Amino acid sequence: MRLLRPEQAVHAAEMFRPMPGALTTPRAALLRLARLVASDLSRGRVSPGLQTVGSALSESPDAVLLLLDLLLAETRKKRPSERLCDALLLMLGQALAEARMALEADAQGPAAALVADVRRNLVAAAEAGRTSPELLMALARQFALAKLDFGEDLRALTATGAEQAAARGGPVQAEDIAAHYAAMAAASDQDPFLIHEQLSEQVAAFPGEQRAVIVGSFITSDVPAIRAAALGWLLDPDPAVRRQVAQDLAASAARGLVSAACADRMVLMRPWLPEAVQASLDAAVRTCRQRGEPAVAKPAVQINAVIASGCDGAGAQSFFVLLKRGRKLALAALLVKHGFGVRDAWVREDLGRREVDQLLTEVGQQLDAFDGSPEIVEVAVAHGLAVGLDRNEPPPFGLVQVLEAVGLTQVRPERLDAATLIAQLLDAVPDEHRSAPAAAAAALAASKRWPKAYAFLQSWFEQDEAAHAAIGSVRDKRQQREAVLQQVLPLRRARWAELLAWTAKAAQDQVEDEAWIGFALVARELLGERPLDEIPVAGWIAGNTAAALRRR
Repeated sequence: MRLLRPEQAVHAAEMFRPMPGALTTPRAALLRLARLVASDLSRGRVSPGLQTVGSALSESPDAVLLLLDLLLAETRKKRPSERLCDALLLMLGQALAEARMALEADAQGPAAALVADVRRNLVAAAEAGRTSPELLMALARQFALAKLDFGEDLRALTATGAEQAAARGGPVQAEDIAAHYAAMAAASDQDPFLIHEQLSEQVAAFPGEQRAVIVGSFITSDVPAIRAAALGWLLDPDPAVRRQVAQDLAASAARGLVSAACADRMVLMRPWLPEAVQASLDAAVRTCRQRGEPAVAKPAVQINAVIASGCDGAGAQSFFVLLKRGRKLALAALLVKHGFGVRDAWVREDLGRREVDQLLTEVGQQLDAFDGSPEIVEVAVAHGLAVGLDRNEPPPFGLVQVLEAVGLTQVRPERLDAATLIAQLLDAVPDEHRSAPAAAAAALAASKRWPKAYAFLQSWFEQDEAAHAAIGSVRDKRQQREAVLQQVLPLRRARWAELLAWTAKAAQDQVEDEAWIGFALVARELLGERPLDEIPVAGWIAGNTAAALRRR
């Protein structure tokens, strides 16, 4: 992704501070910032600064809505600047991504109103004829990248606009569609996961009924890679789309259009899907087996390393698996967000040692990375699947690619609650190191040093309305910390215990380091009845919350 240069990003938030009216306006400040982003886009420079811009925008709802107005205005010019439009879209997408993270921390907070306002303004603009189908598709892509729902009203307007544009352009010939699919598959190196990633961002702009029809055309395509990519819509958020795709796959299997590799993937995905969808998949797989499709040879999996991170304050935990592929290396990555499910999954192939070393160095600089084992990947995925399915949020299609890469042929959803996880962890610890009061006391004493030793704790703070109210009720810093400790954290003990337990699980296989035992013991104390003012980690969270919210 192309981002702002560091020297530009450092001052991005400053543009949203009140300035003398004669010097600038919020509109002018946003345009100036957008032109800086556009300049970076034109140079192809990459830097980590745009996240700062997204955060600043998301905390200024008026600026986000003004950004949308600027985008709508630019696209309606006789000669719009493509570079500026791309920059405005990118900035809006980053603001939406920040809003989504804020929504997950507090579903009733200001971010909910911001996202609703963006949707409402877009609907009004589309109904007034101030948007084009192409712009709505581009905006739908930003919503999809931010993992936010575009909204049925916007999907319907997008579909209507696309139909009108198609009618003006005349009928599209079947051979043109086939050629387009073939070109896309060739450009994606016949990779169904990459094809799905590209197509899903476009298809997300359409209502479920139209999505199912579009995916149906993928299932019957003459291009095998396009047909294989269609499996990804078995994980569509809309249950009706999932059912229709499964039925279309069963019909397509009867015509010999479902490969053995696709049948294997359907078997892998089957436990993640409701019974009605499973029945259609069973029929498709059975047909493939009866047709005598040759079995797909599974390459030998050589795992060189597994790296697991601690949990950040939002519940995000990353896993990286380094694989040997002949003379080349591959890196499989997973992101599980506790409380929400499996959020991201991808595999990078054909890497050299230098590329891998650079990637792993970046991981080590950004995360607390612990040496792990394939077992933690399987357990974390099973738990994430169960959590996501309970929320009706299927995992990304890339999870199939990751599981295939690491040699896990099937992982069934299985929730692992914090108490069970802690018990499992401590079962591996000698009794004198887990049951004696002295063991807990030693772990609690050691935990005072954790904030300086581990980066993940820097993001451990509360940020919902209850935390804001507690901070706002008093002015003294010490009193603010105490207010969070006594008013907010008693209701959140289980959440923080869960995150510390999963961090202990990540660190369990770390060679010559038994920090995980302390993590597990303190997690047990958080989950128990010990007063919070006797648990240093709780005091840290309270103080960190007060400090973080004072800065906002």
